[in-house]
Parts: sequence; C-alpha cells; structure tokens
Amino acid sequence: MPGDVDGLAWRTRQRYVRLPDGRRGMRVHRSHEVIPVDQCLIEAPGGPSYTVRGVPFEVAEGGFWQVHPGAPEALVDAVLTALEPRLGESALDLYAGVGLFSRFLLEAVGPTGSVVAIEGERAASRLSLTNCPGVDAVAGDVGEVLAGAPSAHVDLVVLDPPRTGARRRVVEQVVARSPRAIAYVACDPAALARDVAIFAEHGYRLVSLRAFDLFPMTSHTECVALLTRA
Repeated sequence: MPGDVDGLAWRTRQRYVRLPDGRRGMRVHRSHEVIPVDQCLIEAPGGPSYTVRGVPFEVAEGGFWQVHPGAPEALVDAVLTALEPRLGESALDLYAGVGLFSRFLLEAVGPTGSVVAIEGERAASRLSLTNCPGVDAVAGDVGEVLAGAPSAHVDLVVLDPPRTGARRRVVEQVVARSPRAIAYVACDPAALARDVAIFAEHGYRLVSLRAFDLFPMTSHTECVALLTRA
C-alpha cells in the first residue's frame, strides 16, 4: 500500500510504556516484559490524516481510524469496486464507525437511494451524521439493532466488524434482508472464514477475496470479501 517506506514508518498511532527513568518502552509480544525503545521503525513521523478522496472526516480523540495512511482510501476503493452500487439502491453499513464507507455509498446510490449506518460506539455514530449528510445513523449493538428492526430488503451490505467477526446472529440478520451483494472487511482471516461458512449455509457464496498489506512487518493482513447469493 502507498503510505509506508519499504514497510516502515506507517503506524500513525502508537502506545508506549513510560519507564521509571523517563525513557519509553514497548512490551514483548504476548508478555508484560518491557523493552526500552529509542525508536520504533514502524512508527509514522506524523499523525493520521482524516481526509479520504478529498473528503475530510471528523474523528473523536482516541476514536477508531485505520492506522496505515493508505488504508482508508484502499478499503473504500475495494468495497465500492466489489459492490458496484447503483443509483436508487439501499445499503446497510454495519460497524460503521464515523461513516467512512457510508459517505461514499451515499454518493454512489444518489438522492433516490438510502444508507443506514449502525455503530455501537455512540460518539462515532454521532460523528457519522456530520461526516455523511443524509445518512440514517443508528447507535447500538449491531445484532440487537438488526433484531429489533423489520427485516426489510436491502440491496447492499458492508460489514466491518471487530477482530472477533460478525458471528452467526448478525450474519443471519443480514441474510434475512436478502442483499444482492455483501462486502465484508476483516482484520482476522479465521473469523472471516467462520462467517463466510455461515453465509454459505444460507445460500451466499464467496465471489472474491482481496488481501491488503496494511500492517507491514507484522503477520496481519486486512481482507475484503465479496459475497453474493448463489
């Protein structure tokens, strides 16, 4: 991805441990042991940019935003390419954050279309109203919100869940709305595989899967899967 330097200098958010002598350190992987660190080579020299495709976004201090500078634009491009949204369509943006995908879905479906953004973190949900004029933002647990709403048909769904994935309850609420296409953004391939298997139980097949090196020098990747009804 553009935005790093040969896999280094990309992480725009970093946490350190303050040592008694005033130096800073980092913990050994899966350990409480702290190693003094003068310089972390994956740390970016500046903070995150909250502008995507020329559109500025408001993000609360400490709120979620992708840490790789190239991630937001790459993921938006991947989701829109996969879904191919059309004028007048309806969309659900689940685990919507501050509205990164909602903003560009709204542009794609136009004034005759609609986007509902569901997000569990209330501050982020409020900011999605600012970032995405015209979105219908709902704050609350995604599974609970979907279960409490009518199972009306929607054309498109974007899922961007936490590392634990969407799980059966959310997947079954999604398929109950019979979307023609689902874009699933995942940071854990194992959770994605589990949820894709649940979608398959309900007649949705994996059409494409793209992996992005958004965490260089680590074992992690970000995936974007496209599922459609078989």
